[in-house]
Parts: sequence; structure tokens; C-alpha cells
Amino acid sequence: PTTEKEKQASAKEPWLIFTSTEEFKPREIMKLYSRRMQIEQNSRDEKSERFGFGLRASYSRSAGRLSVLSLLATLSTIVLWLIGYHAENTGLHLRYQANSIKSRRVISYLTLAENVLRHSPLILKRTALDVVLHHLARTYRSMVLVY
Repeated sequence: PTTEKEKQASAKEPWLIFTSTEEFKPREIMKLYSRRMQIEQNSRDEKSERFGFGLRASYSRSAGRLSVLSLLATLSTIVLWLIGYHAENTGLHLRYQANSIKSRRVISYLTLAENVLRHSPLILKRTALDVVLHHLARTYRSMVLVY
């Protein structure tokens, strides 16, 4: 079994990434590559019964049905992401963090949104998602790329 110290040490090992593009600076490439894990986790969230929407439980074999279910899961993920983003911006994330780190969010936007909705469902009545979306649109580029 791997110890916590071994896991931390392996997470600090340097990455060796090859790319054929000259369009981005090395820091930008690293930032984009780091989003890969986020994409993989989102796929897990769509399929997993334990962590997400449980598309596996649908037992669907039809490509059309799976496409519709995936679209619904994606739209739900976007709404949850917006709620989580808004919860962080209003400081709600501090209520749901089980550790002592208070300077930043340590749980995903999706987990934060699920917790907020589970414990404070009335937040949706007070949240104007279109306002949150416009705020996110203004700040998204800086969240994705490093300059």
C-alpha cells in the first residue's frame, strides 16, 4: 500500500509532455494538460452511480438513448458547476470544507453544489444563474490559461 507521503512525493514529480504546437507557451500547455484530469473526473461523474448521475444504471444499449442521457447529464453538470462557482464567490464553500484550509476551495464545484443543494435547497431561489453565467464568462479565460 502506498503511504500518504509517497503519494505527495509522486504528485510533485516533474511532468514530461511532448507537443507539436508552437501556438502556446510551456506554462499554457501545462495548464491545459492539467485540465485533463478535470475532464476525466467529469466523465466519471456522468457514469458513476456513487459519484455522479449513474448512467451505468440505465442499462441503455441504444446510441440515441445514451446520447440523450449524456446530454442531460452534461446540462446538469453545467448548472451544478455554475451553482458551485457562485457558492465559492459568495463564501459558502467555507461551510462545506472539512479541513482547516480556509484560503481556497478544496472541493470541486460539483461537490460543493451538491452539498449546498442538499443542505440549503432554497439557494436556487436566490441565485440568478444568468448573472452567475455572465460573471463566469468574464473570468473564465483567466481560469483556463496562464499568461
